[in-house]
Order: sequence, then structure tokens, then C-alpha cells
Amino acid sequence: MRKTVFIWNENYLDYSFPGDHPFKSLRESMAKKLMEERGFFHEIDLENAEPVTESLLEKIHDKEYIEFVKKKSLEGKGYLDDGDTPAFKGIYEAAILRVGGSVKALEMIEKGYDVAINLGGGFHHAKKSSASGFCVFNDVALIAKLAEKKYKIAIVDIDGHHGDGTQQLLFDDNRVLKASLHMFHRNFFPGTGNYDEIGEGKGKGFTINVPLPPGTADDAYISAFKEVIVRKLEKFKPELIIIVEGGDSHFDDPLVELKLSTKGYSEVINEILSIAKRFSSKIILLGGGGYNYEATARIWTITTAQLAGLDMSEVDLLHDCCFTSSTNFVKEKVNEVIKKLKEIHGLLD
Repeated sequence: MRKTVFIWNENYLDYSFPGDHPFKSLRESMAKKLMEERGFFHEIDLENAEPVTESLLEKIHDKEYIEFVKKKSLEGKGYLDDGDTPAFKGIYEAAILRVGGSVKALEMIEKGYDVAINLGGGFHHAKKSSASGFCVFNDVALIAKLAEKKYKIAIVDIDGHHGDGTQQLLFDDNRVLKASLHMFHRNFFPGTGNYDEIGEGKGKGFTINVPLPPGTADDAYISAFKEVIVRKLEKFKPELIIIVEGGDSHFDDPLVELKLSTKGYSEVINEILSIAKRFSSKIILLGGGGYNYEATARIWTITTAQLAGLDMSEVDLLHDCCFTSSTNFVKEKVNEVIKKLKEIHGLLD
């Protein structure tokens, strides 16, 4: 058992875009229900999320942008970006509560918890002065900035999309290792995250992107994670690991063409736990994307059990039947990426 806290607020459900928009808060409520049915909260503490203060938001976002979001939140119409992130009445309040949940997770780590979970977080596309990809404010970069004076931090982002906002906000930061595995081609959102994006200035070498071709399944994904990310983490020796676990790398996701199963996700989490044990690292788990709500809820529930050290027999029935396999073509493409990344990041044997 690891001392674990789960951050929640019923008003998280307010962060849900209208109409046929794919981002719905149903995912989080489904996951929490699965956990409740299995008695998780007899073993895991619950803590209430509170809105983040504007002064904290200003540590990574422009004041003018924050005021713009407030204005659009009152109007309740139009978009906060070029068309992915619609405004609705109360979006500002909904966003600062979700971000506040991640700040609360960090506070609980500092109070002695080993693991803090905020499935309502993970808004890795939001940039300094703009929304992007359903994300209004970037909680990932914010808590990294807040924590970096005390911890060496590794962000491990396994969302199906590149964490471009987090990368941009921390690109020159050498106290935070940014690792992202994601589907990549130039016509796929956000169009960034190629292997040659490695940071700048003193942060050069502290950004590592693993661009994966469509069709990457458990075997090739896990190989890339072990060969590249695990080796990078071993060299970095993190004291705090922030996981962004979007459920959209799953094979049933409608927006991403990666092919991870729940078993593949679990293998990745086990690798992270091994690193955490080796270096006595604390862990914060954030949510992210995931547009097959049922699959995403299962993934988050299984991961929560793993991180907390609960009896895994409670979640066995939530798993997909089998590990998934990549085609030989995809395996070759992933192996090429692994080889390039090893050369760039000095990870050759």
C-alpha cells in the first residue's frame, strides 16, 4: 500500500463542452463510480478540490489572457481558440477548479502522501496566452513550476496527443524533464512533438518526444517506453513524477489511431512505479484526453489501483482481453524512432 489521496469536487462535472463536442466530464464520474463500487475509498483518502487563485495562474499565463477567458465565460459564446475550445457560461470557474485540483494534489504530496490523483487535470495543450485542444489553463506546467524548487520533476505524458503547451511553457527548464509519447504526423493535432524537439537554452536535452506512427500497439509502445523513457528517467533520477494519462492512446479511441490496451497502459505504469521505487519518487497522476469514455474510465480505475497498491483482483474484469500487436511495418518505424532518440539523448548502450 502507498499512502494515496484522490482529489475530487462534484463541480468538476461543469467542465464539459456542449453539443456533440468530444470532451465530456462523464469520463471522470464513470471512473469514480467504478472505484466506489470496488471499495477504493476505504483505502484511499478523498480530498476536496478548490479553485486555483488568479495569482498562481499568472505564474504561467498572461494576465490579459486570463481576463479574456473571464470575459468569454460571462458571454458564454464563441471560442477561446481557433475552434476546438468553445466558450460556455462558467467555463472560467470550471477551469480554475480543475487546475486547483492539481495544485491540491501537489499540496497533499508535500504533506506526506506518496501518490496524489487528480483525474480532473491534465490540460497539457493550454499555452501562455491561449487555449488549445479543449484546454483552458495548463495545470501540468503550473504544478511543475510550483514544485521545482523542492523536487527534481519528470513529466511523463502518455496522452495520445503531444503535450505541446506543457513543452512550450517549460522548454528552457532544466529542473523538469518533459517526456511525451504520442501519435505523430504533420496533419495530426497539434502537429508538434517530433524527436528533434529537445528543449532550448539550459533546458536543452530536458525535453524528449517519442513520435509514434498510427497503429502503434502495446508491443512497440512498451518497447519505446523501456528503451527511451525508462533510460532517460534512470539518468535523471526524478524525485516527483507527474503522469498525464490520457485515455486516448487506447485502441477504441475515436480521435487517435494508437492501439494501446488496458494491459499496455498497466505495463507502462508498472515501469513508472519501478522507477519511483528505485529513486523514492512521489507520484501525481493527472487525467487528460480520452474520448471513448468507458475505456478511459477503466484505464484510470486500473491505474489508480496500481499506484495505490490495492488488490489488483478487484480490477481484473476491467481489463481488455489481451495485449495488442503492431504490424511489422509499424514496428520498423518505431524502431527507427528509438534509434534516433538514443543517438540524440545519449542513450546508446
